Amino acid sequence: MSSAAEERILEGLNEAQRQAVCHGEGPLLIIAGAGTGKTTVLTRRIAHLIATRAVRPEEILALTFTEKAAAEMAERVDQLIPYGYAETPILTFHAFGDRVLREAALAAGLDPQFRVLSQPEEIIFLRERLFALPLRRFRPLGDPTRHLGALITLVSRAKDEDVSPVRYRAWAEAQLAAAADDAARDEAESQLELAAFYEAHQRLLAEAGLVDFGDQIHRTLGLLREQPALLARLRSRYRFVLVDEFQDTNHAQLEMLKLVAGEQANLTVVGDDDQAIYRWRGAAAANLLAFRRLYPAAREVVLTENYRSTQVI
Repeated sequence: MSSAAEERILEGLNEAQRQAVCHGEGPLLIIAGAGTGKTTVLTRRIAHLIATRAVRPEEILALTFTEKAAAEMAERVDQLIPYGYAETPILTFHAFGDRVLREAALAAGLDPQFRVLSQPEEIIFLRERLFALPLRRFRPLGDPTRHLGALITLVSRAKDEDVSPVRYRAWAEAQLAAAADDAARDEAESQLELAAFYEAHQRLLAEAGLVDFGDQIHRTLGLLREQPALLARLRSRYRFVLVDEFQDTNHAQLEMLKLVAGEQANLTVVGDDDQAIYRWRGAAAANLLAFRRLYPAAREVVLTENYRSTQVI
């Protein structure tokens, strides 16, 4: 890379930001508060990896949480790399999961053109099959739409926490076996019914060739665990993985990142433990601590200089 190109990518960065952008191989944790330029660092790091020819553009995978953020990241990288970023996947987590799931759809028993249901569509789908659901205690009577919405939310949270129907049922059965009184037995039986609903929910969707929002992560994670050849292809394809807003990842997303990064662990994550806005979807700033446990030798860079909140503010 020419010195001029390097200067352009590193222009205006403080020392901590430069360290993060120029980090070589291996895991990197960037702790960055609001206004410290964390997205700038992430996009410049992508540009630096491409410009120094450390990696081809298509061998970088960048993940974030919204289509708007992904588009902004892509635009910034495009401005930094004159010959374009076109082959660099910059995606939301769910778009990445959807891409992998479609690639391996036949192995998952799905049509590659499967449809992803929104929650309102999912509620309608289940209302039409209400009597196929194993519900007794939780059978909706007065307001089926709201009731089914609550049950779907429960399933969604289970998927975020990487809890399969089989694991849920096993846990509920263990609770029932250990129940010491009527109240504990009653609670365990309720959980068993919810586990049965979760199993039926997944079966009915699969029979119709459909998936829901949570399946884009949950079913993809299952495929990565069950299909070593698929996982090997992804690891070979994406040599560097970068994640924005890491504090908003849930447990299932962390497990997916860990698998894709593999032993090389060229994984860069940027997060702020004060800004976990997706806690309602299972996001956990605890994943920042989990990253340190998973990669104890990871380099850590802390960005403290605030460029958004000036002294006047």
